[in-house]
Amino acid sequence: MKKVVVAIVILLVIITAGILENFYVDKVFDALDKRLLELEGAVKSQSNDCAEQCARLSAWWEKRRSYMELFIYSPDVRNFSVALGETQGSLECADYQNALSKIQSLLVMSSNIHNIVDFNPADII
Repeated sequence: MKKVVVAIVILLVIITAGILENFYVDKVFDALDKRLLELEGAVKSQSNDCAEQCARLSAWWEKRRSYMELFIYSPDVRNFSVALGETQGSLECADYQNALSKIQSLLVMSSNIHNIVDFNPADII
């Protein structure tokens, strides 16, 4: 009987951790998309603080990425950091058209990564 109780407790811990991880991933990617859209607006208006805003976004992402890599693995998560760095480089050179195209790529990458690491019922089947 003790083994059954221990197995049920372990199962509940695993399920709870999965649910909490799913909420965290959703929260991070919702915030990421919001920040990317804000950066896109700043680039479209060719604001003077675009490079600084991109640097803040990059620092914010690196903190989240390092934590997410503890419980998920996707090479795309690291590739996202590279693409974000390329965007920052374009902004520092005041190449707004290139930066805007890179931001569009970042938005697509964000959506793809979110779909990959997020729990979907189709993953069970």
